[in-house]
Amino acid sequence: MQAATVRLWPGDDERSCCSPGALQRARESANALGLTFHLVDQRTEFEQVVVDGFVAAYVAGETPNPCVDCNPLRLARLVEFADELGIASVATGHYARIVWQDGEAHVGRGADLNKDQSYMLWRVAPETLARLRFPLGEETKPAVRERAASAALAVASEPESQEVCFAPRGYQKFLASRGVTPLPGAIVAEDGQCVGEHQGHWLFTIGQRRGLGIAASEPTFVLARRPDRNELLVGPRESLESVTVELRDVVDSGLGTGAGLEVQLRYNSKALPVKRIERHADDRLRVELTAPFDGPAPGQSAVFYRDDVVVGGGIITLPDCGGERGSL
Repeated sequence: MQAATVRLWPGDDERSCCSPGALQRARESANALGLTFHLVDQRTEFEQVVVDGFVAAYVAGETPNPCVDCNPLRLARLVEFADELGIASVATGHYARIVWQDGEAHVGRGADLNKDQSYMLWRVAPETLARLRFPLGEETKPAVRERAASAALAVASEPESQEVCFAPRGYQKFLASRGVTPLPGAIVAEDGQCVGEHQGHWLFTIGQRRGLGIAASEPTFVLARRPDRNELLVGPRESLESVTVELRDVVDSGLGTGAGLEVQLRYNSKALPVKRIERHADDRLRVELTAPFDGPAPGQSAVFYRDDVVVGGGIITLPDCGGERGSL
């Protein structure tokens, strides 16, 4: 066996997964286990695919999830590197499982539902999944930390990874560092009335309540970002509810009509039963839920499960391309 870490980002902030300290701890852990350590550099491709895509998505009115784009990239590279070394399989630290169905590899939920990462892996190609092993899939994170500590591994006390590993100071500051400058625009209510002003629609997220800087007689939430008009649409919480969601860039590994499926619309949200799926051109789907979901965010992933196994997914589209609010 040999060990490898993919370096994705050149930053030196210790909260980043690719900080010099994190790389050093990975090297020390490999040495402690008697493994040859390799550092695989993928910084250029990561910046072009993940980082540039992250910035462009925010400016376009979406809320991207960079992990969904990163995992297919780096896992395919690790499989490629394993081929260079003549190694058949690649084991990673994901809290998920590999499930074989009809001769094809799928992702299954990990046993530790508090750390389950299957949602982040829906875009990994089946041919890559077939080469992967997830030894932590049946483990809990506290138990893994305890075993690592008993083996005196340097990564035993590794901090939890950041939501956006390349933006440890927050995505707003990161966007500013990439040239996304303030752009004043209107905050409008559902009746079209202007109720305030913002400094850039990308500084807000769907469902956000605090920090709007407006006076209202009842709690007010961001309902939508309108990049074409540089507007924020705000309103009451009940207006966030949606029973339909439109998806683009769909991967279908057995969705059928939606019968028996659940769909997860945010990383830490509960999966909801699917009522039915309607198919449209250009790899688009319209998903009808059995119960409303608060604020599906364009750019986030909708991941479908059948018996805790991922059978497809897609990217939630902008509001003017999809989900109706309220009930059908």
